[in-house]
Amino acid sequence: MTMRTTLTAASHQWATRPDDERYLSLAALKAAVLHRKSESWTATPTTQDIQIMPASTGGIVAQVFDPTRGEKIALHPTHYAFGQLAQYASAPAAYLRTLPAELAAINLQWGLERSPLREDSLVLAQSNGTHALRAMTSTSYGRIWDSEVVDAVEKANLDGRWQIPAVSYATTNPKRATTLYAGDRNVFIFLVDPVNVIEIGDEKLFRGFMVWNSEVGAAVFGLTTFLYRYVCDNRIVWGATDVRELRIRHTGGAPDRFAYEGQKFLAQYAEESTAAIVAGITGAQQKKIPIGKDETVAGWLQKRGFTKSEAVASVDAGTAEEGKVRTIWDIVNGVTAFARSISNADTRVALETKAGKLMEIVA
Repeated sequence: MTMRTTLTAASHQWATRPDDERYLSLAALKAAVLHRKSESWTATPTTQDIQIMPASTGGIVAQVFDPTRGEKIALHPTHYAFGQLAQYASAPAAYLRTLPAELAAINLQWGLERSPLREDSLVLAQSNGTHALRAMTSTSYGRIWDSEVVDAVEKANLDGRWQIPAVSYATTNPKRATTLYAGDRNVFIFLVDPVNVIEIGDEKLFRGFMVWNSEVGAAVFGLTTFLYRYVCDNRIVWGATDVRELRIRHTGGAPDRFAYEGQKFLAQYAEESTAAIVAGITGAQQKKIPIGKDETVAGWLQKRGFTKSEAVASVDAGTAEEGKVRTIWDIVNGVTAFARSISNADTRVALETKAGKLMEIVA
C-alpha cells in the first residue's frame, strides 16, 4: 500500500511554541487550563458601555463592569484580544498598535461609540492579581473550554496507550520533545499509539490523533485521526493515510455538539480495535466501486453529494495516485489527494468528510 500524505500541523506547533506553553503530561496540561478557567469571568456589556483609556503602565485598558465583583475593572487586552477589540471598533489593529496609547484609546473609543461592528459583546476576562481581557466575541459565541477538550483526551486515555511520540532527544530535552501545548489563545495535543501495530499487506502502521481548540475564538475545535508510518524528530508525520477530521465552530450549539459529537468521536477512535481498522481498509481495497454499466465514477460521486468539478478532479487525482480508480479505496485516496490541493480549510474538510463517508459503503 502506497503512503500518500505528510502532516505538518504538529511540526508547526513544535517549532513555534515557547517553553512556557509546553507541558510534559496531560495532567499538567489539564491543571494549567483548569486553573486559567477558574480565574476567568465573563460579562456582556454593550459596546457603548466599554471605556477605553491609556494605561499607566503603557498600552491601553478596557474598563468593563465585572458582575462577579460589582465594580468596573480595567482590563489589559492580550495581543489577540486587542485585535478583537479593534475589530469591534471597526479600526485596523495593525495601525493602532503603532500609535501612542492616548491616540489608540481615542480611536478605539470613537469606533465603539459611533461605528461598532456589533452593539453587544461577550467579554472573557482573567483576574489573578492583574486583570486581562482575553477575548471579545459576540453573545452568540458558544465557548468550548480548553479544559473540556483536555479532559476528553484524558478520559480517552485511561489505559495510557496514547503517548507523546518518541524522539531522540526526549531524555535530554523533554520540553522540546513534548507534543502537549497551551498558550493564551489555544490548546493543541498530538498523541500516538506506538504499541499496537496495524499490519496491512507489507505495511506496518500506527494510529495517531491531533486535537486543538481555542476558547477565545482564535480557532474552531478540531480533531484529526490518522494512520501513519513514522514521526520524525521535528514532529512531521510521514506516510499518513485514512486521515479523518471533525471540526466544530464556536456557534451557540458548539458546547452541546462537542459534548455529544466531539467527545464521542474521540472515545470511539480511542477504543476502536486494530482488527476493525484493518478489516475496514482491506474491505475498501477489495470492494469495487458499484457503478452501473453506462455510469462513470465521476457520475457515481455526484450522486453522493460531490459537485461535478469535485468528482472529476477526485477521479483524476485517484488515477494519478493509483494508476486506476476501481475500488472504494482508490477513490477515497483520490478524493483526499484532491482535497490536499485546496487551500480553503472549510472546503478541504468538507471533501475529506465526504471521503470518510465513502468508507461506510464497505461496512
